[in-house]
Amino acid sequence: MQLSSLIAILAPIIATAQAGCYSGGDTWAPDQVQANTVLDGVCNSLSGKFSGKQTKYECKDATASVRKLEFWVTNVNGGERTVSHGDCVQRLGNEVNGCEHGGDTTTGDFDFRADPNSGRC
Repeated sequence: MQLSSLIAILAPIIATAQAGCYSGGDTWAPDQVQANTVLDGVCNSLSGKFSGKQTKYECKDATASVRKLEFWVTNVNGGERTVSHGDCVQRLGNEVNGCEHGGDTTTGDFDFRADPNSGRC
């Protein structure tokens, strides 16, 4: 495959996803397993219909440490949009499992953010 063809195929994918792992602060350890376990319930609250620019937030207290597990989903566009439960679990799971200190990724119409922080909800 020629480079120009590869760029033409990848350009729309790259344009619709912006990712960033946080480089400092608290880490998921020792609460990473719990963070993954709570995603199903968290996404019951964070999925569904969003009005323009709406953010939904959920916080869970970790059991293995004095830490809170925070999750956000934001509609980055002006109109009403819907995020599925499965997309919510997958995208927030990417931040938990792919970013030691948490992170956020904008994919299509939504920004998904997951962050472990000191303190309680």
